[in-house]
Amino acid sequence: MTSSDEEFHQWLLATFREEADEILTGISNGLIELEKEGSDPGPELVEQIYRKTHSLKGAARAVNLRDIESICQNSETVFSLIKQGVLIPDPEVFDLLHKSISVIYSILSGEKTTGIGSAEIVLELRALTTAVAPVKKPTDLQAEGENSPLSPWNNPFSTPGSSLPSSSGSSFHVKVNAPDLTLESGCEDSSNIESLCALSFEKTDPIGHSGGDSIPSQAQGRGTVRIAAHKLDRLIAGSEDLLTTRLYIAHRLRELEEMMSRFSLWKWNHTQIEGDVHQIREVTYGAHKADLPPEIILPLERIADFLKFDREFVMSMHHDLGVHIRATEVDQSALESSTSEISDLIHDAVLVPIASVFASFSKFVREYSRGVGKIVDFQVDGKDIEMDRRILETIKPSLMHLIHNCIDHGIEYPDVRAALNKPERGSIQIRISTHSGSKVAIEVIDDGAGIDLDMIRHAAVEKGIISGKQGAIITDEEALWLIFRSGFSTNSEVSDLSGRGLGLAIVDDTITRLGGELMVSSEPLHGTTITIILPVRLATLRGLVARSGSQRYVFPVQQIKKVIRADPDLIFYQGNRMAIRIDDEPARVIRLTDVLSLPDTTSFIGGENPIPIILIEYAGRHIACVVDDVIRVQEIVVRPLGNLLRRVKRITGAALLGDGSAVMVLDLLEIIQEAFSPRGQPTCYTTFKRITKRILVVDDSATSRALIRRTLEMAGYQVQTAYDGMDALGKLRETDFHMVVSDVDMPRMNGYTLTEKIRADERFCHIPVLLITSLDSIRDQEYGRAVGANAYIVKSRFESRILLEYTNDLLYNL
Repeated sequence: MTSSDEEFHQWLLATFREEADEILTGISNGLIELEKEGSDPGPELVEQIYRKTHSLKGAARAVNLRDIESICQNSETVFSLIKQGVLIPDPEVFDLLHKSISVIYSILSGEKTTGIGSAEIVLELRALTTAVAPVKKPTDLQAEGENSPLSPWNNPFSTPGSSLPSSSGSSFHVKVNAPDLTLESGCEDSSNIESLCALSFEKTDPIGHSGGDSIPSQAQGRGTVRIAAHKLDRLIAGSEDLLTTRLYIAHRLRELEEMMSRFSLWKWNHTQIEGDVHQIREVTYGAHKADLPPEIILPLERIADFLKFDREFVMSMHHDLGVHIRATEVDQSALESSTSEISDLIHDAVLVPIASVFASFSKFVREYSRGVGKIVDFQVDGKDIEMDRRILETIKPSLMHLIHNCIDHGIEYPDVRAALNKPERGSIQIRISTHSGSKVAIEVIDDGAGIDLDMIRHAAVEKGIISGKQGAIITDEEALWLIFRSGFSTNSEVSDLSGRGLGLAIVDDTITRLGGELMVSSEPLHGTTITIILPVRLATLRGLVARSGSQRYVFPVQQIKKVIRADPDLIFYQGNRMAIRIDDEPARVIRLTDVLSLPDTTSFIGGENPIPIILIEYAGRHIACVVDDVIRVQEIVVRPLGNLLRRVKRITGAALLGDGSAVMVLDLLEIIQEAFSPRGQPTCYTTFKRITKRILVVDDSATSRALIRRTLEMAGYQVQTAYDGMDALGKLRETDFHMVVSDVDMPRMNGYTLTEKIRADERFCHIPVLLITSLDSIRDQEYGRAVGANAYIVKSRFESRILLEYTNDLLYNL
């Protein structure tokens, strides 16, 4: 197995664990409700539990967790007997079912906490099912098809109607204490209600506190209430949603203004015919009326009257639209004012003293410095200055690494310091101060030996970061910045804390991603100062919206140096890569579609039209990113991609534009690093049209979707996914697909119904459909053929090779 496959397998297992946790929670809650109903359980509730168990079984099979699959299979039999009324569950039965859930949790965690293994629980479940009246099981009816050879019509389908795991909601609870007043248990003194109304928020310290719900005793009496950090995060998310609403309104206002501008075209055209209209009215109603044939007089009068009415009506609409636009502008201004104030207040609520992040550092400095034979004092100045706790949480590891570097590389040993007439005790000082605008400067200062630039040059050449020729000619300032290059280290040995050359590179990445700046200065024998300048709070991101291929993307403006339109003739080759000179500085040329491995049908090589180029910069490196169109700069709210997509490369999140469409936000730092990576392949530009088949994968299990998608994408197909038949139909109407791969058991609309609707719609009735199912039933096989499926695969026999063989046959040989 390659490292890529192993990484994907681990990611797939993590995805399954998340999905399984949701499903098991739903099953457990369902069992509790079922037990409450007594001896007459509702069929819908039993069906829900049955379907969730079936979904978990299929997901477990996809990741080859046979123990969990076996437990689910036997639990399904129990629920089937309950559904048929053959088994009336008593407390012992519920105990056994809950025990089976506990065993599954134990398997997922890797710890045997239940005192019983999967084999034992399977035996108990089987003993339960055999103890009741014998029932002819579905598998007995399926034996006929079990050993049939694998072919498009020798692999049976599963039963439709599998349930999508429901997301279990999370409830949040805060217990608020104030002097002589506890909201949980009631007020002992009603006069304290006034003091409660005057309470202000006190931010939860993310560093030194556990985030409990109530205020500690020493905090009482200060007129504050402590609330959990995750609740503030929800408030911030809500305020960002208000920004999205503002963007929607701004977009609608632009649409109204565009409509308004169309009236000018109407006016111009109406002006062209005003003379003709006047002549018609003169002829129709004037002295020459008698000269006209009687049969056209009435039509001409009607046309003349309508043209008069049309002018008055359109001018009235123009006036009303103008009034509405002005009113909308007033509403927009009021909304922006109020939402900005609310957003500022909420963001202020998450400000905490910066010194809180250093609360645990003193102990670390003392223990680590003494451990390496040094004596170091640690001091923090400017403790009262506040910053967004989310920024502090993000930069804490970076600050820790900088302090570690001060001890490891900066501060000398006591005997060396004594020989230099320096105090034996070294000093590390953190100086916090306000900076221009709404920013804060954090200086990490040591009084050590400073940075040896000759050693930096030598180490960079030795590590292959720069060539020997470059090492001889680079300036001191350029050499100083080499310490932030990935892979750079002056340590010859790798320890738990240093030597890998990643720490300072990660520090630089972290600060840059937060929209901050990093500066370093050093004086030999007198020490080093590293200055970090950061915003006080996480501000709304401004992004440049650009189009590449058929998609739009957002470039965060922090790393954008400029946007230009350049003549294609200015692009030249440096070795096997393309470059362009902008402001007398060479920049490597990449095309966004190639960076994202997306198909492209255009080529700018040899073209005549200017090409849009976005120049992005990081750590002195420049990349000229070629796009097809630059649209606008606007405020955006970046939404995380979620756990299932957290490993997607070169994408940092998603954002909603004013028209409601979702676009991907690019990770420019990763794009630059990838472009300059020695492993990166040279970009090749071609003029031929690349045709990639698009496949829609439909499955209610996130694990199964990910597995099938991964298999198809590795074979070169473009893949989109849907979570059930209804979702799939919506995507089919929006995008042209060449094939559909669908599960059968899904909520809302199963695979059979989806296939029927595909065959009934002339827009995509030609698309081949491959069904993937769980059960071996001749009846289901015949039904699948009847509704129009082209082929199917049984999940118990699922292999990547078989899936790709069917896909190739259906796409190219059908």
